[in-house]
Order: sequence, then C-alpha cells, then structure tokens
Amino acid sequence: MPPKRTLRIAIEGCCHGMLDDIYSQLAIRQQQTGQKIDLLIICGDFQAIRNITDLKCMSCPDKYKQIGGFYRYYTGERQAPVLTMFVGGNHEAGNHMRELYYGGWVAPKIFYMGGSSVVRFGGLRIGGISGIFKDFDFAKGYYEQPPFRGSSRPSMHHVRSFEVFKMLQTRTPLDIVISHDWPQRIERFGDTAKLLSKKPFFKDEIDKNELGSPANALLMERLRPKWWFSAHMHVRFTANVGSLETMYDKGWNGVPPYDAIEKTEPIYADKILNTSASASDKVTSGTGVGTNKDEIAIDSSSDSELSDSQSARQTADNSSFPNRSTANKTRLPLNLPPPKQSSIAVTDELALESEHKEEKHDPAAQQQSGPEEDIPSFAKNPSADEPAKETSNVLAEDPTFSDPRVSGRSTKFLALDKCLPRRQFMEVVDVEVDGDYDSNVPHLQLEYDPEWLAILRLCQQYMPLDEAPFFPPENAVFTGDASPIPLFPDAHFKQELEWVNRNVFAEGPVFIPPNFVPMAPTPPPRTPDSAHFGLASRDYGPSNRGDRGRGGRAGGSRERGGHGRGESRNDSRPWDGPLPYFLYPNPQTDDFCRMLGLQNILPKRRT
Repeated sequence: MPPKRTLRIAIEGCCHGMLDDIYSQLAIRQQQTGQKIDLLIICGDFQAIRNITDLKCMSCPDKYKQIGGFYRYYTGERQAPVLTMFVGGNHEAGNHMRELYYGGWVAPKIFYMGGSSVVRFGGLRIGGISGIFKDFDFAKGYYEQPPFRGSSRPSMHHVRSFEVFKMLQTRTPLDIVISHDWPQRIERFGDTAKLLSKKPFFKDEIDKNELGSPANALLMERLRPKWWFSAHMHVRFTANVGSLETMYDKGWNGVPPYDAIEKTEPIYADKILNTSASASDKVTSGTGVGTNKDEIAIDSSSDSELSDSQSARQTADNSSFPNRSTANKTRLPLNLPPPKQSSIAVTDELALESEHKEEKHDPAAQQQSGPEEDIPSFAKNPSADEPAKETSNVLAEDPTFSDPRVSGRSTKFLALDKCLPRRQFMEVVDVEVDGDYDSNVPHLQLEYDPEWLAILRLCQQYMPLDEAPFFPPENAVFTGDASPIPLFPDAHFKQELEWVNRNVFAEGPVFIPPNFVPMAPTPPPRTPDSAHFGLASRDYGPSNRGDRGRGGRAGGSRERGGHGRGESRNDSRPWDGPLPYFLYPNPQTDDFCRMLGLQNILPKRRT
C-alpha cells in the first residue's frame, strides 16, 4: 500500500496587488522551516492589473488605484516562485477576469479559478467561487458589456446564483473550497467573542445574521470540504463545523441564540437560487452601528441602492425569456435566515467609503455601456446530440442524487488578513491526500476535474446573459431533505460524465496546459507600483506617509514592497500610447470551450 501523501499549502488572505511581498514572505517561511511549499492559495482581491484600462475597470475609488506589481509577472519580467491559484474578490480588474470566465493562467504559474470551478492538484480536489454576495445582483445573469460603465463595474464582482447552482451539482467529496466572502453564520462555529474583540463593529451584523454570504453557507452545508479558506474581512479567524452540525441552527458558542435568530422567518428556495419575489419583498441590510471611526468600510459602495426601474427589471416576468424555466418557482423552505444584502457594512481599513459615487444604479448609464454582441441567448452545445437523445427519458420516478459529504468529517475554516506588517495574512497548512497517488508524476501540476467538466456541459445551455432572474431548469429536481436544493438527477449527470471520460480523459488524467499568452499591453519596465496614470489624487498630507489609518492604501513603501516613498512624480505620468481595449479574446478560453464542445458566449472581441 503506497504511503499517504501530505501537501504543504500556503494560504494568503487579500492580495491587493502585493505579490512581491507575499512571495518574499513565502521564501522566508520556507527557509525557516526547511520545507518546500507545494502550492500558494490567495483568497481574493488579487488585482491582476495590466494597464490603465484594467485600473479603470477595478471597482474602488480612483484615489486608491495603483498599477501594483502584477504586470511584471504578466510580461515575464518576474516569475512566480511557486504554483499560485486564486479566486476573485470584489476589487479586481473585472474586464481581465471576464476574459477567463472558466478559469485560466493570468501569468505563468498563476492560475485564476474563474467564476467558479473545481480542479485537481496532487490528488486533492479544490473548488473555488469568486466574488461577494449582493442580493440585488445575485439572481441576475452576466449582462455587463464593455466599457463596463456605472453599476456594471462593481456588479462584475458580485457572485451569481448560476455559479452557486453549478457548485451545488458537485457529486463527490471536495478537499478544499476557496471563497472571498465568508459563509454566513461561520462566526458561530469559532471564538466569536475573540472576533468581536478585534472587530467590535461586526456585532450589529452578527446580531442581525448579516455577516457573510448566505450563498456560501448553502455551499458549505452541501459540500462540507476538509478545509474552507476565505478573506475579505481583514482579520484572522478559525472555526470548525462538525460533521453533525448544520449551518442553519448553530447557536453562538453555547450561548442562547440571539433574538434575531429566533425570530427570523424561513427563507425559500426562490430567494436563494432565483428571485421571484416582488420588488416590495426586497430586504435591505443594516448600516453597521458601532463603527470604528478610524477605519473605513470594506464594501460600502453606492451600489447598495437599487432604482425602482432596476428592481422591476430584476424581478421581471420570466416568460419573456424562453431559455428560463418557471417550473421551479415553488417556494420551498430552507432553515436559513432571509439573505440580507451582505454589504458588509463592516467598517474596515480598506478605505472604500465611497466606492465610486458615479457607480450608482443608473439604467441610462447601463444602456450606454457599449453595443451588444450578436450572440445567442444561450450556448448551443454542438457535441451534445448523443446524450440529448435520451434526456427526456432519463428522469426516473424516484431520481437519485449523490451526496458529496463524507460521513463523520468536519470542515476546518480559516480566514486571513491582508498583506501588511504585523498582520496575520499567511498561514501554512498540511493537507493529507485521501487515496492513492501516482508517485511517478515528476512534479505537481494542476489537472482538470472530470466531474466539473461534466457539470459545465450540463449547465452551459442555461447560462443567463441578461438581468432577468435565473431559475433552475425544469429537469433539475429539488431534493427532499431538510434544506431542499435543485439538483440534476445522477442519470443526467452521468451522461455528460461519460462524454467527458470518452472525449477528454480517454488516456488518463489531463493536466491544465501551460498555455498562457500575454494579450494586453503593459506599462514600460520600471514603472513604479504606485503609478496611477493620473487616475488618483494623493493629497493625504505628511502624517499618513503611505500608511493610511491602520494600514490603508496610500501608496507608501510598506504597501508596495519599497517601490516609491509616498507620491512620486512618476505616479501621475499619463499612460503612454493608445488606450488598451476593455476585452481581449483569450486563446485559453477558446481552447477550453473547444475541448468541451461548448460555445464561448460571453463578449470576447477587442473593444
């Protein structure tokens, strides 16, 4: 019997473009322990900024925008010392991430997991979901079009119910799940009192059951991986969800539940996975009392306001969208508090108090966001004819659904801070690989996951491309357990899995090819990390000196690994040359879709 494999994985919280500092810290830890790190996982706000257009598309106030150091890895000037993978947060170059919707390499050895995905690494199955939860965008499709003006800029970073629906289809156990946002209620499975001693302004949201993402709580309940890693809140926090515990009824560390928990009404499935409620049912979140005046909101963006016209569009009659099934609009109770918009009124140091005043929900601005592509309303799968023949007869009277949870296994949760001095932003964990592994593989590489590829083929035709709410398709059946969720029956899933095994994995495991190709222009070499090309104003005064409040982003040396001391005359130098396009067609995405017989239906032209 071969020995068990244990992988050493470094976890980092929010990156904020500080790759040099993160890799430097990683090298120090390897030198101190004498043990090699196999993989680095970054839990969002990576900020893969290549140029001024990427900066414009990043959702945060202009005065905090900086090019950062990522572009050097993009051009090959620097190389990642360890294989790195990350999920998207709420402060990314949304246009760049959209080019790699299914996931892909943003630079050699740096892999983005896309809107959601599952990959394999050294015998581990690793799942990831990008973005943060906002109730007013959750049910929508991918309506954003270049040049991504107005509210479409931050909405690209808001997780969609379609991604959650895909993740729910997982059939076999996951070892790791990565998210930016915390699962809602996770604070109740750890030392909540200690958390509140560090972040007292969390108390109001905890009292109201508004801290974290209800969508991620749903995924936690369904998937129950060995490990779940997150960031976003800029604080280290650990928790353990026991195998017999549920995310939906946990008290507060043995203390009787808050009145807010006892009095909540049950949520219904159409509130989580589709939005059939009327605009009058819209629930708004609290504003976060107990705010620390020295800190600034993580995500207090103006996009928390919905115009009446948008609410109407968001909850429009689905009959005008023939690709959307209305069969699953029946309300089925879930024992989860109603999902308030997790605007994380948590006031924290990432100085995003205004989050673009111009990015309010303005229907006129959205209509001016650029011409729409001549694309179909849903993806046609040119290679799905064979399984499609039997689809109508596959659903048995009593469909079966495989459960990815492992009996008796608990889930360890770890959230980390952002990369700053005296912060707990990195941790190394040892993860044991279950089952055998191929010791003949010369080095660890990322592999495609057959089950996830089958899920993509199963779900692609239902991908929503407008603002109308997504509804689970007719052939998805709500499970009959205590927390009903819509699942494709195993018989449907197995058809696609057979296609994937026959056409993709016929010769065994398939490694993700190192097919990165730089597509977008970058600034000249030696451009300082703090450069903003005239987008930002840095009149903070001499007292800040690059460390706003408790570690904000004022552009000093501690923020950017020594590049520049506060404002430099080069920081405001205009972008040299033509403005880059908003989107570039990415051959990685084209190759991936071709492999699966799918059509890439998202906008991809140079524009």
